[in-house]
Amino acid sequence: MSIVPRRTRIGFPLILAMLAGVLAFAPAQAAPFCNIDLTTAPNCYVAVDDGTVIAMTVRVPADCRDGSRDCPTVFEMAGYENGSSEGLTTIGEFRGTAAPLARDSRQLTEIFDGDYATVHASVRGTGCSQGEFDLFSIRSALDGAWLIDNWIAKQDWSNREVGLMGHSYSGITATMIAERQPEHLVAMTVSGLIDDLYRGITYLGGVFNALFPPLWTLGVRPAYDVLGGLAQGIGRPIWREIPELNPYNQTFDRAQSVQCAGNVATKNRTVVNDPVVQGALGSTDGTWWQVRSLITFIDRIEVPTHIAGAYQDEQTGARGFTHLWEQVRGVPKRLLIFNGDHGTNQSGFVMNDRRAWIDHWMRGVDGGYGTLAQDLTSVDVLQEYRGTPNSTISDTRFPLSTTAWTPYYFRAGGGLDAAAPGAAEGSTDYLSGSGRQSWSYQAGPTAGSPFTTADGPDEATFTSAALTSPLSIAGPITADLYLSSSAPDTALFAQLIDVSPTGQRTYLQRGILKASHRAIDADLSDCVDAANVAADCDAPGAHLYRPWRPHTNPVPIAPGAVEHYLLEIFPVGHVFRPGHSIMVKIMAPPNVESYYSYVSQVAPAVNTLWHDASRPSSITLPVIPNAPVAATGRDCGQLEAVRCVAKPNG
Repeated sequence: MSIVPRRTRIGFPLILAMLAGVLAFAPAQAAPFCNIDLTTAPNCYVAVDDGTVIAMTVRVPADCRDGSRDCPTVFEMAGYENGSSEGLTTIGEFRGTAAPLARDSRQLTEIFDGDYATVHASVRGTGCSQGEFDLFSIRSALDGAWLIDNWIAKQDWSNREVGLMGHSYSGITATMIAERQPEHLVAMTVSGLIDDLYRGITYLGGVFNALFPPLWTLGVRPAYDVLGGLAQGIGRPIWREIPELNPYNQTFDRAQSVQCAGNVATKNRTVVNDPVVQGALGSTDGTWWQVRSLITFIDRIEVPTHIAGAYQDEQTGARGFTHLWEQVRGVPKRLLIFNGDHGTNQSGFVMNDRRAWIDHWMRGVDGGYGTLAQDLTSVDVLQEYRGTPNSTISDTRFPLSTTAWTPYYFRAGGGLDAAAPGAAEGSTDYLSGSGRQSWSYQAGPTAGSPFTTADGPDEATFTSAALTSPLSIAGPITADLYLSSSAPDTALFAQLIDVSPTGQRTYLQRGILKASHRAIDADLSDCVDAANVAADCDAPGAHLYRPWRPHTNPVPIAPGAVEHYLLEIFPVGHVFRPGHSIMVKIMAPPNVESYYSYVSQVAPAVNTLWHDASRPSSITLPVIPNAPVAATGRDCGQLEAVRCVAKPNG
């Protein structure tokens, strides 16, 4: 789902002209074509079990092609330019001359060059592949599993062992393929994941995210698909005939273009399977969302699994990666988590860790994981990350085994304290309805203050005293809010902030909930016991850290009645340094939050947040006692993708 700006020096009219020229002579459905000697892409078209032809780019090291050895394979599949990815250089062979038609964002060949064969594939209905496009469908996952077992594993150059690699769209696709349990799959590394299409990105807490899902579905994905996949597949072999566009004298075959163009005529789309249509049909959960969500089938994975994720992921969000890792059962698994954005998952330090995992399981190369022990399970929390971590917390469980779930209570006058409030602490009113600006990824970590008004009356702010020693947190957060509203429905937004001694504010994480969606199913929620071992949520003393809400039957609230709301605040890792304070803001969901925009569909209301002895509103932080902490922290704006601004006017 990466949104990456690209430059172009070849006009779009020229692209259209090339496409039209090939389509005029292409049969409705060309015969499958495969020639891995070609350096242009796609160089293979393979018919899967139902006859649909999938476009692929296959690169095989020379010593595997000549029979000197058999190659392990790394496989990636998505609906961008994957099947047309050449994987020749980091920035494409033209080095900017024709960026949209030459640059490839997924470079398996570069990452795994020499040791592995690499296969990129376009999911059906995208790029040069035939068939019906259906976002995150089981059918596409079955195609990937079939290609692993019935094509890759049967090639002369293959050692019959395949690893899956993927980030964002291809990471989601890879996970769905692994859930189909292909026989020849050995290991996988994935990142940028969405656990639940409804809860994780489209209706967070029941509140509609009106920006990124339609932006990606209607704009970003089709652009990658058409310009990066289809146009490359049809046009690239043709412009190889133009010497100035073929500086490396690469080989081509017009049959590639003919095959790709012929596949276009077979593409189709079922309107009711369009995610934008589904999002517009209603605001509740249902089967359509569930069968396309990784969490539904994640426990079927049977191979060693590496999952990486960034807390400030501005695209696929912060909820999915830890939730999915927790539900992978009975196999070796590794979780790598850090502050950062969507692209941090593919940065040098993180990518080296991911490559080491594949090497470990597929080649027996020690990449820092010791021997190939079947009980290998590891978690690394990279604290204060910027290219490298400032410190690392290592464990074998998540939530971490040493977590001390520590409530901080809201107090009268805007205080925040580990001591429970007294009987006379009272309440705080705020106007819910003013959509503020939250953190902005596009503006950079330190550029400007959020668009906001002065403190109150449209938010409730609570701030702790300055800390006297470092406080390290890592894990999921919950906010217990006792709240009454003047309206029959309201939307709640809780934000965790680090305030420096000079007033700078580092925005760490947030949670969101529509009041009418407050119901919790304890049987499907996630809890731990006093030893931080997974436990039944009904067990005495169990701590509920991830509530599961049905989102099927919204129930209005009674105006004026006090309700208890448990907000899920997404996982985060952070070190509050001495002299810093913990701040919590409660307000309406912001109009714009980077690539997200919330449409709460509720009327403005006066909300009353209670914080007395009988209604102790609080936030529970996952404190990690005795965590390793670097002697010196990183300054405001120096943490990867973490927004820090001077004290705003509000």
